Amino acid sequence: MEKPLIEDLLEDDQVEFFNYIQEDIPELDMDLLAEILDLGVETQEQWEDAYVCSMPTSIRVEAQFVEQLMDDLGYLSEDSDVPDFLTSHIDWQEVWDCELRHDYTTIEYGNQTHFFSRHF
Repeated sequence: MEKPLIEDLLEDDQVEFFNYIQEDIPELDMDLLAEILDLGVETQEQWEDAYVCSMPTSIRVEAQFVEQLMDDLGYLSEDSDVPDFLTSHIDWQEVWDCELRHDYTTIEYGNQTHFFSRHF
């Protein structure tokens, strides 16, 4: 039996939203969409505010996310005042556990972990 087409399962505006999300998450399917909708992310505007990134799932994915986020925000750039010998001793998992897990949430799906801001 063939799988039904996305267009047959969703309303027109939801199909547009599904296609929009697929630009960031090519492996998007109905189950993952349901998890995203459960977060309250239901529009393209909310998606833009909530979705941060996807990373391969690993035991240290949250720590990797935090370190990448800090780098993206400029805290770890060559121009920052924090020397490399200090940043190499930061417990990024502890930063996630104590500080950022309240501001971000994740969906683990397949072999990817998708990060979302809780403030959208």
